[in-house]
Amino acid sequence: MPGLEDQLRKPVRGMRDLTPELYYAVNYVEEKLTKLAEAFGYRRVETPAVEHFEVLARKAGREIVNEIYYFRDKAGRELGLRFDMTVPVARVLSYRLDEPKPVRWYYFTKVWRYDEPQHGRYREFYQFGIELVGSNSPKADAEVLALMARSIEAVGVQDYTIRLNDRAAMDRILASLGVEGSRDEVLRALDKRGKIPDDELFKLLLAAGVDKSSAELLMSLIAEPRPIEEAPDFLSKYDRDIGERYRALIKALEAYGLSRRLVLDLSIVRGLDYYTGMVFEAFAGEYKLAVGGGGRYDNLIELYSGVKTPALGFAIGVERLMEAAGISQMAIPLDYYIYPLTDDAYNVAVKIADFLREKGASVAVDLGELTLREALEHAAKTGVKYFVIIGKRELEKGVVKIRDMYKRVEFEVELNRLGQL
Repeated sequence: MPGLEDQLRKPVRGMRDLTPELYYAVNYVEEKLTKLAEAFGYRRVETPAVEHFEVLARKAGREIVNEIYYFRDKAGRELGLRFDMTVPVARVLSYRLDEPKPVRWYYFTKVWRYDEPQHGRYREFYQFGIELVGSNSPKADAEVLALMARSIEAVGVQDYTIRLNDRAAMDRILASLGVEGSRDEVLRALDKRGKIPDDELFKLLLAAGVDKSSAELLMSLIAEPRPIEEAPDFLSKYDRDIGERYRALIKALEAYGLSRRLVLDLSIVRGLDYYTGMVFEAFAGEYKLAVGGGGRYDNLIELYSGVKTPALGFAIGVERLMEAAGISQMAIPLDYYIYPLTDDAYNVAVKIADFLREKGASVAVDLGELTLREALEHAAKTGVKYFVIIGKRELEKGVVKIRDMYKRVEFEVELNRLGQL
């Protein structure tokens, strides 16, 4: 029977096979981030990969809806793969309204978007994120921003900036420029800033119905980020309550020492329609794409349950964060590879392996198909620490011969001392 064609032996476009050296790199990041979330009092949640399409589409926004992996099951139900975890978490909490507030949940899981694959953009990818539900306090905003910052630092990135804006404030700004009816189109255009040249963005604003003078004013407003300390006074010009909220947020952020990491950037609007207030994106060093983002979605749970529930959170694209941090591959060495030379030695090798495993070591026993030289080459390629040889002579002496594969030295160890290496 002929083999599969080359294209069928590769993963589906936009997806990756996580072979061990890739899997353990992701696992390393997962351990760092989940430990951090747990330390902040968040608890892990998981939801089905498949959701009702209506649940996913209700407040996602046109562009995201077009990226949903959509299908009908055998009963004809319209379903889709989740494109993020905020919507599923909101759905879960819409029928668990008695959950003690505030709810602090986090996740590290896969999501799917039928997007055009390119650098830093897969169709199946990992997200780490948190959702803080049930609090409208600026201190909740500060906590979420702090946890975003700590998450980036946890994998070794020290040069990063969090760009912050407010969707409610943008509504007031657009209204002041006479832009109201085309608000959604304008926000979709603004969300492309940095992804397309400014002259193309200007054309999109005009196409959205913004007159030339208003478009020029809007482009000047979004041209340069402002220090976060300027946010209260700047936003107060459009809405005093919003300005005061950011004054309280900055005060809360002082406790975390994060103000220097934040800037007010009016071009940050986020592409999802469920955001209602503060929105933000994080950028690491010279890496051009946002490594994560989030914001407030105070109306999303109400959309499903009918009960007003303030909420906010963030999600980090794990692959992007790993790229920004320079984490690409990670080999996990095997502690012991035991090579028995005889059948009697094999029986002893299995017992030794079980003993070492009980001590927490990782141990492989040779299956008898490799020569000693082949086994040593295999051990060198797979990162074995100790190569253990057991033959007739070793059994008679009550020892094993060990080759330290890192130091390139050989020595004998008594059987009862083997676990002390």
